[in-house]
Amino acid sequence: MKKLLILILAVGLFAACQSSTKKSEKTDEATSSQVVDYQEIEFNVTGMTCTGCEKSVVNGLKEVDGVKEVKASYKNNKVTIKVEKDKVKREEIAQKIETVGFTVNE
Repeated sequence: MKKLLILILAVGLFAACQSSTKKSEKTDEATSSQVVDYQEIEFNVTGMTCTGCEKSVVNGLKEVDGVKEVKASYKNNKVTIKVEKDKVKREEIAQKIETVGFTVNE
């Protein structure tokens, strides 16, 4: 009976050690990720008349790969976008704003 109990404890301890090792490996992978460089792009946009318009622009631009953050203001006719540098082009952003129904004034 003692041998069985010792065997169960040993297996449990071994399993717990393996679980901790796997968590540690995942943490190491997460901390060794690349540093991403961002840039901010601003547009003058007309046609936005309310917060619903702002949300349409924000939601549309968040679909673009590489867009990190979007701020839209119908009061100021401005859209400011934080993007991954060298991943998203200004023209691509302007086209997306036009696609959701607003006019970009360069």
